[in-house]
Amino acid sequence: MRTLAVFVLAATLALASAAFVPSSSQVKYAEKDFLHKQEDLLLLFRHLYEKDWNPQLVAYAKNFAFKDSAELYKHEPTAPFAKKLYAYYEHGLLPKGEVFSVYDEVHREQAIALFNVLYHAKDWETFYKVAAWARYHVNEGMFVYALTVAVTHRPDMAGYVLPAPYEISPYHFINTEVVQKAQQYKMQGYFGMKKVDGVYTVVIPSNYTGWYVHTNAEQKLSYFTEDVGLNTYYYYLHTDYPFWLGGEKFGLHKDRRGELYLFEHQQILARYYLERLSNELGHIPEFSYLEPIATGYYPDLQYYNGHSFPARDNYYHVDQEVNFRAIRQVVDYEKRLRDVIDQGFFVLPDGKTVNLSTPESVDVLGNLIQANPDSSEHRFYKYVAMFARIIMGAAIEPVDPHQAIPSVLEHYESAMRDPVFYQIYKRVVGYYYQFKNHLPAYTYEQLYFPGVKVEGVVVDKLQTFFDHFDVDITNAIDIEPEPYVEGKYTGFGEIEYKPDPVVIKASTVRLNHKPFTYNISLTAEKPGKSVVRVFLGPKYDEYGGLYTLNANRENFYELDYFVQELTAGKNVVTRSSVSFNGYVKDRTSFYELYRKVMAGYKGDEKFPLDMSEAHCGFPNRLMLPKGKKGGMPFQLFVVVSPFVEPKVPLFTGFDPVLSCGVGSGARYMDGYALGYPLDRPVDEKVFYTVPNVYFQDVVIYHKSQGDL
Repeated sequence: MRTLAVFVLAATLALASAAFVPSSSQVKYAEKDFLHKQEDLLLLFRHLYEKDWNPQLVAYAKNFAFKDSAELYKHEPTAPFAKKLYAYYEHGLLPKGEVFSVYDEVHREQAIALFNVLYHAKDWETFYKVAAWARYHVNEGMFVYALTVAVTHRPDMAGYVLPAPYEISPYHFINTEVVQKAQQYKMQGYFGMKKVDGVYTVVIPSNYTGWYVHTNAEQKLSYFTEDVGLNTYYYYLHTDYPFWLGGEKFGLHKDRRGELYLFEHQQILARYYLERLSNELGHIPEFSYLEPIATGYYPDLQYYNGHSFPARDNYYHVDQEVNFRAIRQVVDYEKRLRDVIDQGFFVLPDGKTVNLSTPESVDVLGNLIQANPDSSEHRFYKYVAMFARIIMGAAIEPVDPHQAIPSVLEHYESAMRDPVFYQIYKRVVGYYYQFKNHLPAYTYEQLYFPGVKVEGVVVDKLQTFFDHFDVDITNAIDIEPEPYVEGKYTGFGEIEYKPDPVVIKASTVRLNHKPFTYNISLTAEKPGKSVVRVFLGPKYDEYGGLYTLNANRENFYELDYFVQELTAGKNVVTRSSVSFNGYVKDRTSFYELYRKVMAGYKGDEKFPLDMSEAHCGFPNRLMLPKGKKGGMPFQLFVVVSPFVEPKVPLFTGFDPVLSCGVGSGARYMDGYALGYPLDRPVDEKVFYTVPNVYFQDVVIYHKSQGDL
């Protein structure tokens, strides 16, 4: 018997990558079997830290004999991974209740073993049995991580929706005092809470750390860096392209993953820099491992087991004895990267030479920097960013890997909260530009679109504001589980979900903007297919000085990008911000998602499948920087280019209504370099004379809600 959750909460946030362009222009509707599985999948993530929460899930776990399972040990693709995972289970899995980090080598190897069993499970039933078993026996953080990556990459699970990471584990997103209040409400018998539709409900005011702690100027940006949607975006960018996952099996190399890795981080830095300018801050600071780190950070987060996330004081001395070896390693790796970029090649252990001087070599460089399995060299170049994040996080070295207390930098879902994250990746992206600066600037002929001229760009008034937003943090409290009765459950029937007796939400404010449109007027001598890119960048630096284009090119953020059919004569291209490519709307909350799933299952309404909340898009509401109350000048850079067919046509091999197409090699609309034409040094004498290029000044106003 299935029961229906009837709670309707405010919609929550979205997520991840600029490579594939999510589109909700097409919709499919889920069938009953799909919704059956979707419901069961959602319940695996509910009340994560209570393994006995649902007695039927307990039955799944207890009735599944993992070690003797024919589905695992006689299914050849799964067998070796099942043996490895069970060996870990018998001889030292990370205990439940401890803190998991994929940056810990021991944790990572165990998570990879679980991922492989889940990924290679021969069918849904086997997959779910393993998942239920793991939920009961495996560390909570490790379980969620491995399950999320497996669902993301299994072709037969395209279209399935996972709860938002901030709902699964609010501890990585919501400040300690809010979680503490939520637990107090529960422990005090819901005292002071009101019943809504028979359910105890409360909304707890929440703020960002910059509201409480003013340790340095960087805290002014905490509303942006600690935004749950922004951090969710980065988390899913990693689950799409884990640094440890690759090879022919998963096809990630087909997506130009190395180039994408560098470009995504360049775009993050550009977007972050625009926010800095809006808050009277300048360039992202640089650091040295041999000098105190000026920027401290107090996360105000606490793990479920009670340990606080490590804090870093201002002027933190990173060059302590405990870090000497790690610093030496990362400095060596950085020196090797700089050397091979400048010399234009590197040598493999077998003596073969790899070219690093062509435009396409950026993909090789990105793989080398990330040190992923698709890199051609694993001995001489290692995880530069990983070591930097471990060193700079200021976490205490644990006595045992099973007792780690990682910093926010060691979790993908919380790393962007720390201002030092951006300083680390400014260093990483510096290698990207070091490589690009060795390439020749684009010539007039390479930029010119014969017969096409952009006549002008007209943009609506751009206004940003802060709106209120509620995050469901019910998973942060424990509820009384229904007792498990041996023999009462068959173990593999339908799971009955008893709605929680309480709903607790954290209310905060978040950056948003009013919808806007822009119009591009252009002429074309003949009809044809084009690609339009629109970038947003600064007009002035932090001192009020006018930027030169070449010095400013790394600060442009790709606002929109699309394929456009041109007709002969005058064309007016109109685009609305609600339909820009690469962005997604707020994610549906768990309760509303569950309600829709069950309504679809019972036939009361259709359950739509589309990409409007795809996990591979950036939050739409964060596309514009805050600006200033009196208006802040920025500039749009518009370039209309001839269409260049990508190596693999867009959407080949996957259904874009259901999937982001990770590993398909068909995620790109055209064959240009990512970031074109600002990815190479700019010859300003050329850029300002090309007729298919246009610069338009714009002003972004920040308004309070009462002024809108």
